[in-house]
Amino acid sequence: MKKRIENPKVFISYAWGSDEYQSKVLSFVSQLRSDGIDTVFDKWDLTEGNDTYAFMEQCVNDSCVTNVLMLLDPIYAKKADDHSGGVGTETQIISAKVYQEVTQDKFIPVVMERDEDENICKPTYLQSRLHFDLSVANNYDKEYRRLVQKLYGVEVYAKPELGQKPSWVDNPIIVSTKSIVVYDSLKGPQTAKAKKDLFLKYLNIISDKILDFVKQHSNLNNWEYLELYASTESIKTDFLLLLEYTSYVDDSHKAVASFLEDTYNAIPSNYSVGDEIIRVFIHELFLYIIAHYLKIKDYFSVDYILGKTYFNQRQYGYDSNADAFHMFYSGSEHTNLDNAVCTCDGQKYLSGTAQYWTSNVNTDFCSKEQFVLADLICFNYSVYGKNYIYDNAWFPVTYIYENRYNNSVEKIAKRMISREYLQEIIPLFDYDSADDFIEKIKSKEESLNIDYKNYRYSGAFESAPLLGYYIKAEQIVKLR
Repeated sequence: MKKRIENPKVFISYAWGSDEYQSKVLSFVSQLRSDGIDTVFDKWDLTEGNDTYAFMEQCVNDSCVTNVLMLLDPIYAKKADDHSGGVGTETQIISAKVYQEVTQDKFIPVVMERDEDENICKPTYLQSRLHFDLSVANNYDKEYRRLVQKLYGVEVYAKPELGQKPSWVDNPIIVSTKSIVVYDSLKGPQTAKAKKDLFLKYLNIISDKILDFVKQHSNLNNWEYLELYASTESIKTDFLLLLEYTSYVDDSHKAVASFLEDTYNAIPSNYSVGDEIIRVFIHELFLYIIAHYLKIKDYFSVDYILGKTYFNQRQYGYDSNADAFHMFYSGSEHTNLDNAVCTCDGQKYLSGTAQYWTSNVNTDFCSKEQFVLADLICFNYSVYGKNYIYDNAWFPVTYIYENRYNNSVEKIAKRMISREYLQEIIPLFDYDSADDFIEKIKSKEESLNIDYKNYRYSGAFESAPLLGYYIKAEQIVKLR
């Protein structure tokens, strides 16, 4: 694994072109400095009377310079190949290094501009080298972030840690035949009211099982703690099976939201291990619920569950116990599960809880990607949702298990250029019109990096993804 670089320092090699291009380069270099990357740049560090060759040679060979960035455009490529001007001088110094050290990664080509036919122009000695491409406006931010990661020594495409064998390999999830037969009754010819009553009855049975779990446990080691949490699997399997029948029940989302609220409030505050585990377990179930309604594209139900005012009987010291869906977030309660998973796996996961949840996703119900998306939608709703009343945003503990290079939030954001798609998706955030939603996006743009940049794990480079990172308000609904 590549070593992290705490204080990166780069030398900028570029060709003087038009005033507009020089301004673009200056803006790029200034952006690097604002992101903590020291830069050696002729406009700042080379003055009249200096020996330009000595300056370039010193910068290229300086061990304190962690990377040399060659900013490529058609002029740079021509001067490098012709060995003319300052670029030609730098090429003589750099190319020798590149040819001598085939495996080196100190020298990084960065495409700034293409030719008039949209071709990338590289000097001959860099033809086989991979590059970063900042020449396409729509991909600039994404490529820039990748480049900054590289400069800090963060693997752009890091190999995931080798995990442990999932528990379900040796202990496959078994769906109770009895439960299937019982729940199949919801498909019958009963009236809508009868089905709703049955659904509520089955939810109450599961709630009772959850509350029966809360027993006094003490002095558990990490293995025992993890085993105790794993014993909730049968309850989860039963609940997820019941969720598959929501399409047969009118207003199932309201019954499920009440089930969550009532079960959570009924947990006895005995400060036992069982009490703690059940609160973490409800957090996990909550994500499965959101994943279920997202999977079937029932965005009105997702909005109801995320926008509903809940009444939290367990919060103390408040004049009002009105709460948002944030009440189902387990917060510091999952610290012990974090520690147990990390210890038992012998790994330093950023979140042992997220590792356990994502490694043991019930794939008969939803995919790992759908489960993580549910967490990310909760986060985005807490920023953009019309009816979110909690002071702080939801922290998506599983976001580190999202695809970093083509994540689901980015896919949703990029599709918002379509008016038709936006009309489909905005009920998720409880907006009636595209204009209202666009105003919300716009109102958050200036504060994104201030308020939400630190919504990430300590030690993680990437913060949790928000829609506003991938699309600006003025880009939305530009197409039919």
